[in-house]
Amino acid sequence: MVDLGEVSQIYPAASFEDNSLLERLDRIIENASLRARNRTTTIPPDMETLAARVNILSDELVEAKLEISIFHNIFDKLKSRLNKLASEIPQTSKTIHELQAWLLEEIDSIADKKFVQYPLVAADTILRIVAAQVHLVPSGHEFFVEGSDSILESGLSAGLALNYGCSNGNCGKCKAKLISGEIKKIRSHDYVLSEKEKLQGYFLTCSNTAVTDIAIEAEEAGNENEIPVQQLSAWVRKASDVNENVRILNLKTPRTQRLRFLAGQAVKLEIPDVASTTLHIASCPCDDMNLQFHIDRSAANDFTDYIFSEIKTNELINIEGPRGHFVLHEDEPNPIIFIAFGGGFTPIKSLLEHAMTLDVTEHIHLYWSVAGENGLYMHNQCRSWHDAFDRFDYTPVIGDKNVISAVNSNHKNLPDYHFYIAGPEQQINAAKSALLEHGAIPDTIFTEIVEPGN
Repeated sequence: MVDLGEVSQIYPAASFEDNSLLERLDRIIENASLRARNRTTTIPPDMETLAARVNILSDELVEAKLEISIFHNIFDKLKSRLNKLASEIPQTSKTIHELQAWLLEEIDSIADKKFVQYPLVAADTILRIVAAQVHLVPSGHEFFVEGSDSILESGLSAGLALNYGCSNGNCGKCKAKLISGEIKKIRSHDYVLSEKEKLQGYFLTCSNTAVTDIAIEAEEAGNENEIPVQQLSAWVRKASDVNENVRILNLKTPRTQRLRFLAGQAVKLEIPDVASTTLHIASCPCDDMNLQFHIDRSAANDFTDYIFSEIKTNELINIEGPRGHFVLHEDEPNPIIFIAFGGGFTPIKSLLEHAMTLDVTEHIHLYWSVAGENGLYMHNQCRSWHDAFDRFDYTPVIGDKNVISAVNSNHKNLPDYHFYIAGPEQQINAAKSALLEHGAIPDTIFTEIVEPGN
């Protein structure tokens, strides 16, 4: 909640006549409200789940107390043994007393540290009561299941490409194998697991939650070739203009037929009996029910004309896809430099949000090169990311300024970076050549052609 009256009192010099501040606040509020509307309410764990988690913590507490008691006994015996040695071997008395003094200092030091560690341990304990951690085999990915959320929903929200189909227990594509820990069924499903599968520990992630920390063997899409082409219909949730040239189209898919895709990919959109086109998805796959597209008026085709002039809320649009190979390489932890030329920002935005969701790298820098300031149609969104994330930097490059010169001035060791570049082919080729001349490694440069109006 932002009260501009209170902001004016605290910052009397702030000028609200400058729309950039208001637009920035509006963008932050809009993003927060979108997330609130799109995310289903997390149901707190039921009493049975809470009891199971508290019992585990109780067992750990008992075990910790026993270990502490054992160590106390060992330490008392050690002191007695050292005193006996000091009396039996006088020449070692000084050394033994120094050792005893060192031991006492170490114990006092450890005792002091417990007051520093207490808040962290307390927070971790509360987290373990309200959430359970899931470890995926063989990928090694991990995520938390909050409350009574399903394992599938939690994994998807964490940005992981878990295998699934209907997400409501009909297809069985989200089947996984429990390796350790305890799960609980939270909804019935029509898909029938064989008795052999049940004995082997198989279950549906869409219909179960994690009671304790668990390890499961589950299928994940390792690359874009493992994501099947899908056909589904979505409804127009909102169409809004960010400036006179760009309109943002937000679509919502049915819960039982969401779009599986990887960040950076594109789909074919069809308005029945009107027109169709292929567009990159601008949103993160972590929210696969809510898809965002950026429509450029300069495309000047029947689809674009309809979106700008006649599209209505709740109107049906058919989707086919995904397609494309401009995806995030999660297995490479190098810092990432994203370079967007004009409308190439659309797939870059998807990749960037996915990278931040997965926390795949220590640092991200976005360069957005446009002909004029009006081309930075989500400038305030990028500035908000810069303000919110310590490991994210944003540099707009306007007019005739060279984006690679900006990159070189900020980053001295280009071989250490991965580059994702999207935009018109001519600009991509020029940028790639310049990066290679300055030491970038060819295998670390990934590109996607996005011509004006597409």
